[in-house]
Amino acid sequence: MRSSVYQRANGKWKADVALDDERRTKTFDKKSDAVLWQKENERDLLLNKRTREALDQRNIIVTVAEALRRYAAEVSEFKKTGKKEKQRIRYFIDTLPNVDFPLVKYRAEYLVQYHDMVMKRSINPLSASSVLRDYSTLSAFFNWCRRDKGWIDFNPVESVRKPKKPVHRVRRIETDEVDKILTALNYVPGTVPTTKMQQVGLIWLIAMATGMRSGEIVGRKIHDILLDRDCVILPDTKNGTSRVVPLDDYAKDLWTLALRIRRTNNSSKVFSVSDGSRDTLFRKARTVAKLDDADLTFHDSRHEAASVMAKRIKNALTLCKIFGWKDPKFALVYYNPTNDEIVDELNQSKFNPVYRKKVIKVTDDLKIA
Repeated sequence: MRSSVYQRANGKWKADVALDDERRTKTFDKKSDAVLWQKENERDLLLNKRTREALDQRNIIVTVAEALRRYAAEVSEFKKTGKKEKQRIRYFIDTLPNVDFPLVKYRAEYLVQYHDMVMKRSINPLSASSVLRDYSTLSAFFNWCRRDKGWIDFNPVESVRKPKKPVHRVRRIETDEVDKILTALNYVPGTVPTTKMQQVGLIWLIAMATGMRSGEIVGRKIHDILLDRDCVILPDTKNGTSRVVPLDDYAKDLWTLALRIRRTNNSSKVFSVSDGSRDTLFRKARTVAKLDDADLTFHDSRHEAASVMAKRIKNALTLCKIFGWKDPKFALVYYNPTNDEIVDELNQSKFNPVYRKKVIKVTDDLKIA
């Protein structure tokens, strides 16, 4: 391919693009317009050539956008998180550079362009964790194209230098934050919710008491709540396995309130609010409570539950069983004790040897004196 942009004697800019026997030229007042036209026509000529070659060989060119749509229909559609993944794929089709390129010509450099663009934009830039999730989805897509369809023989995501994985959250929920959110949701602890906003308040308390995810709570059916056996049954969880969530007396009281919610249309679900509505209502309550700048999320309830339970359940494997973690390292991610909690545990007198008790007694006497 031959391509050039140059200024003529009259001050105008001329763009010239040629591939094989086809040539295109156009004159512009501005150089930037000429360069943009040049790039667009380079791509157009290249795609035309590839199309002709494919037709001659009786092959079919599959563009990245077409392959993404096929992946959404044939793979994402049948995933538990299919709805969100299909939404993300539509975002890729609208945002990824050169999605109209042939799939076989797609390169890692285009993904780097996407990475830089979405992380450095001034409005709603994506975090490193969001980009890493996108790369995970795209890697699965390209592997499907390679292994299942045979359309390509490489995965461009594997050649990309990815952003550094961010440090996991250590956010704990403060008591006053719970009070503010519940007030904003108009929910009084110990009462049976009569509105969807109040249901969100009870759902959040259950999440902090049990460590259950929002979707696991919202999607529960009445027959899943076994108060006589002190547990909630989760037949199908995020990681593809079933789970039994044990309930202490406080958690049982919360679920008892939930079971008394008035349901219409003979619904089998405990709550009438959907997970999407739950998210919207919680965000609105956070704004009303003036906590938008507090870096508080609903999912912090899972960290809170793990941190509180870890003080009572000393066996890390038991904690993994409760939360459904297949890898014990997740206990380190979700267990975030505060410094005061650690000090309180260190100061438990029953664990102090004699020599420590003698020192503590002397210093206590000095404080009294």
